[in-house]
Amino acid sequence: MKFSIVTPAHNMEPWIARTIETVLSQEGQFDIEYIIVDGASSDNTLSIAQKYIQKITDGSYSIRCNSITIKVVAQEKTGMYEAINQGFAMATGNIYAWINADDTYQPGAFQAIYTAMATFPDIQWIKGITNTVDDKWRTIRTGQCRVYRHDWLALGIYGQESYFVEQDSCFWSADLWKKGGPIPNYYQSAGDYWLWLSFARLAPLWSLDTPLSNFMKREGQISREIKKYKIEQERARPQRPFTAWSARLFFSAWSRLGSRFHPFFLKIYPFFFMQKPFEYIHIENNKATKRRARSFIV
Repeated sequence: MKFSIVTPAHNMEPWIARTIETVLSQEGQFDIEYIIVDGASSDNTLSIAQKYIQKITDGSYSIRCNSITIKVVAQEKTGMYEAINQGFAMATGNIYAWINADDTYQPGAFQAIYTAMATFPDIQWIKGITNTVDDKWRTIRTGQCRVYRHDWLALGIYGQESYFVEQDSCFWSADLWKKGGPIPNYYQSAGDYWLWLSFARLAPLWSLDTPLSNFMKREGQISREIKKYKIEQERARPQRPFTAWSARLFFSAWSRLGSRFHPFFLKIYPFFFMQKPFEYIHIENNKATKRRARSFIV
């Protein structure tokens, strides 16, 4: 199995070295192809990335997987998703993901994906747990494993009326990207939301109850531009489907009433929204199994 990981970057000097380290330090019986696309950074982002090419080339970096190749592409400043598309156009692996230049992977993340997708070759798209950290990499929110209804994914309910599909802990097959991508270049904020709508027409999203990544929450990042993100969501899904109203009602109450009522909502959710059994992937002792979810949080 070969992972092709893309990182778009622009003026990310304070964080990108740590992001790169969490990709290159992954350990297991797989190969890693890492593609960093720099969009005309005016700081040391590009030179930091290029130093890792030298480390891999001269053998000074300790490789913990079968092999690592790293490419750094310098281009004129373009949109984030254009950079991501360019990276995947160069990719030669069979498992794809992108990690932004201030986010990080957990140790063992790739091995967990390898185990799950090697055990169940029918899985085309899988998501683990995302933790949230601040700009000093201190944890401010511990993530949860949540399950995703296929029909709600296709209707764009997740990320609007319900919880998000966090991009940094998602991995998918090269075949799925070739059928569902690339992301239209006119998206600047919500390209991931568009991609999930596209993927959902082709394959279900499997949940994995393993922490895979850390999302950094800081000032100045694109994901903080909520108004712009919502405008682009509406472009990807122009009309709200009727089914979305019930999800909106449920998760608005979940949010407004607070954590004291969460156990109650977890109990009633299956009666309203789990007409058929939901399964997720569990890994223990490097073995992957499918387990039945009792509610939307595992």
